Amino acid sequence: MASRVQTAEKEATTRSNEEQKYIDSLRMTAQSLDIARETASVLSQQTEALDRADRNLDLTEATVKQANYIVRGMTWSGWLYNKFTKEPQVQTSTLGGSGEISMGFICPECRVAQRSQYALMEHYQNMHGDNAVDSTSGPQTKQRNEAALSQVTQEQRVDDEGLNAQQRAFLEALGPQLLEMKQASLGISNALDHHNALIDRIDAKTEKTKDDMRLVTANAIKLTNSSLTIEPQFRCALQEENSRQFLANINGNPVFCMDTATSACIFRAFTLIGNGDIWGFQHEESMKWLGITMFGTVKILGGALKSYEQFAIDTGREWTTLYNFASSFGQGGWLCVNPDGSIQCIRRTSTNKDQAMRVKLVLVESS
Repeated sequence: MASRVQTAEKEATTRSNEEQKYIDSLRMTAQSLDIARETASVLSQQTEALDRADRNLDLTEATVKQANYIVRGMTWSGWLYNKFTKEPQVQTSTLGGSGEISMGFICPECRVAQRSQYALMEHYQNMHGDNAVDSTSGPQTKQRNEAALSQVTQEQRVDDEGLNAQQRAFLEALGPQLLEMKQASLGISNALDHHNALIDRIDAKTEKTKDDMRLVTANAIKLTNSSLTIEPQFRCALQEENSRQFLANINGNPVFCMDTATSACIFRAFTLIGNGDIWGFQHEESMKWLGITMFGTVKILGGALKSYEQFAIDTGREWTTLYNFASSFGQGGWLCVNPDGSIQCIRRTSTNKDQAMRVKLVLVESS
């Protein structure tokens, strides 16, 4: 008799332990769902903020283009160019009427972001409709789960699938939570993909707007100053990133052909006083300036730091592009290197910048 009592107590303890494990598992799943919902909500708000920054950049870019159009038209060549181009228009309506962050396609019940309105409707019908199983993770759900498991019969009856009553109740309670977890994971994945695409687009627009502002500044300075005063900065050699060769002056032609920085590779870097964004490079031996001709070819033949010899560089980076302000009828363009080491200037477009060469300004001490 005593052995039967001990056996019954052991079975009761085992069933109680299993029941507690099921309850703990449901509770942990519910807590994970809470975190997923909060993460999805935060990501959605960040997406809206990035969208607003993207729209602000569009407005800034349009404003800079319009300013460039006006400044360019103050010269005879720019006036002629403007005759065949359309004046940029600033669309202020692109910013929207409200600065508040909208919630987008987010479920109002579980705060999980969805890809589209149709996906939101389908999710709401499946998860929160009249026939949906309530899987919210509040205190009421925990009480229902605990009550359901506590009322399971103590008899270890096994159904056709080999599950006893406790296991069946646990799976029925866990199923809706796993389904919602899947929906939350998809929503978070979609939000992160959208974030990455937005960040890449914002970065590209920022670089383009910066180039546009440099061009407007250079044109404005050229119009407002009859004589430009230059200021020496340092002596340097220009090293190309891929070949690691240095730029040399070969009969007035700039060519990357030197493995070491000889006297034919030394340039003096200058900036305009009052504007450190405009740079010029004077070849030390020939005293000629690196620039472009009126036909668009790159030469070391300039007699002074004028518009055709003015460049923009990224001083904060180790490897920088060389952007010429006067190429393409004042539209600007980047220098790029040919397979034989010679240099050409390509027109400034969003796709051409990937072809622009990158150089390092290797400082050379005065002898």
